[in-house]
Amino acid sequence: MQHKNRSFFKVVVVLAGLFIFIFFPTCRKGSPFTGYATTNTGLYYKIISLGDGIVRPSYGDYLQLTITYKTLSDSVFLDTYQYNETGMVILPFNRSSFKGSFEEGLTKMNEGDTYSFIVKADSLFKKFFNIPMPQFLTKDDYVKMEISLNKILTTGEYLDELKKHEVRFINKELNEKNKLLLFLDTCDAHYFSMDSNMFYLPIKQGVGDVVKYGDEVIIHYKGYFLNGVLFESTYTHNKPLQFTFGEEDQVINGIERALILMNEGAKTKFIIPSQLAYGKNGSSTGIIPPYTTVIYEIELLNLVRHDDKDSIKTNKKIN
Repeated sequence: MQHKNRSFFKVVVVLAGLFIFIFFPTCRKGSPFTGYATTNTGLYYKIISLGDGIVRPSYGDYLQLTITYKTLSDSVFLDTYQYNETGMVILPFNRSSFKGSFEEGLTKMNEGDTYSFIVKADSLFKKFFNIPMPQFLTKDDYVKMEISLNKILTTGEYLDELKKHEVRFINKELNEKNKLLLFLDTCDAHYFSMDSNMFYLPIKQGVGDVVKYGDEVIIHYKGYFLNGVLFESTYTHNKPLQFTFGEEDQVINGIERALILMNEGAKTKFIIPSQLAYGKNGSSTGIIPPYTTVIYEIELLNLVRHDDKDSIKTNKKIN
């Protein structure tokens, strides 16, 4: 029996090697990531588990996926369970977004398989998501993507899933309000109410006048979910945000409303509902799910009055 078990083990190893050779014929040695092989396009991959499916996707298919995004230290910063309770999202599988993209690996998966891919962070966000990278990542960082291919959908199945998705979100706004009320009822701090269903909690008083439109402001901030999980922070890389208050597309609406109450040196926490934050679609990075109330702790580091800026410009011209 011992010899039979050894023979069986050898067969399994040989079959696993053949699988990698057949389905990733371009793999090469020298991956810097332990346990991962690599293709000649720069995609790093590792098989987590194999399903029973025998069908692989092609470009033009609709793929039902479950995805978890991690840093190289295995810290999860996004997963598809944030969007719905099933954790499944649908990817219209049209093309590979960049050289070494995870999409290359999807063409080698069967239904039911789970793979882990490592891709360049800047390529993933700029070329797949078409958005800037989150502040906790740099251009030299990599992202781990653990992907399960649940099902390859027909066009009819895809349209049916879209209808289910619409029904799923009908009561999302009501659920968001209930979660906020529960948070306010159970948290230790006493938040003060503002207009538009926002709430605030002063932490540190500032000095001088409050912010007005046209002022140049520099702020540090931390963004949290109601459960206390941090999703972004300018403190991480010590890169405060500087912008002209009132200009479009600088910050979310809720942060603008918050800054009107602040003066230089002040630090305040604000609860911002989704309609003044990332709305029914969530953030463009995918980190903030749809219909999600967020908490921002904002510190106003510096404030330059609009009139003061004009005065500075005038003095420079005179001198």
